[in-house]
Amino acid sequence: MGSGPNTALQLYSIRSLPESLSEIVRRVGAAGYDGVEFAHRFHEEPPKDIAAALDDADIEPVAVHADLPEIEAALDGESDLLVRCRTVGCDTLVIPHLSASELRTRSDIRSLSHRLRDVAAGLEACDMQLGYHTGRRTFRPFLPDAAGKLIDETPIPAAVGEYTHQVLTNLRVTDQTTIPSETPMWNLLARTTPAALTFEPEVAEIREAGYDPTALFSLGGERIEMVHLRDVAPIGPFRGYTNVPHGEGVVDMEAVLDAASDAGVDWVIYENELDSDPTAKIDHGRETLECLLNGRKPSRSSTRLPATSS
Repeated sequence: MGSGPNTALQLYSIRSLPESLSEIVRRVGAAGYDGVEFAHRFHEEPPKDIAAALDDADIEPVAVHADLPEIEAALDGESDLLVRCRTVGCDTLVIPHLSASELRTRSDIRSLSHRLRDVAAGLEACDMQLGYHTGRRTFRPFLPDAAGKLIDETPIPAAVGEYTHQVLTNLRVTDQTTIPSETPMWNLLARTTPAALTFEPEVAEIREAGYDPTALFSLGGERIEMVHLRDVAPIGPFRGYTNVPHGEGVVDMEAVLDAASDAGVDWVIYENELDSDPTAKIDHGRETLECLLNGRKPSRSSTRLPATSS
């Protein structure tokens, strides 16, 4: 491993590979990555086999993505998640998503912050760290408490409330370089300590929310140890974004890597949600990260694959 950020692959990106997780870990190691980040299949296969594969491939288990209720259940002894993590030598659990209902209002964030602090304390007792993979909802401005309650109590489709909140966000974001204090992201930083919660910026999600991803590095500082690289392009006003090959969308990859390096980020993690050959993703991810970390433009020819909406 070099002096800069280490490279890893989010294994959810290649979930369609018809191989065991252990075989996939070995394949990723052979491609030249420094680490892997686990997702859903980590809970399904023998952890001793995964640990052996990590040793064989000489790569590190960067983190495991697990939903907040799943982590809470593990701390209550209702699953073997923590045992699995210890077996493979992974000390970081990252929450991949939080629901809209947990992020709408200041009251929601107060409740969520207490919950996260309790979980973090439980993990600390197990010598483990809690992280959050930042989704776009975290950057949308708060609704008034009364409005949030009305949405919860009104029998309207969740997608309608989500779309309305997205439209309001697009209308209100004026300074892309500053994450305002009326957002869940700012309040999660303010209401938790570095020891309790770290952050894993998902740069495409931040860009979709209307902000420059580098703004979070300025705000989060030492609390950012990992960053996810994915790219998106807009598909029209208020219609959202679509996944595109890295470097072909609106995310300034070079600026993100510069900010990550300046912030002392440990891991740069390749994520790819294109509906494309998973084997090609492994190779392209390594090539993309290597080029970016060495200050070169990544090749685009190997990524001209069908895009999928997000």
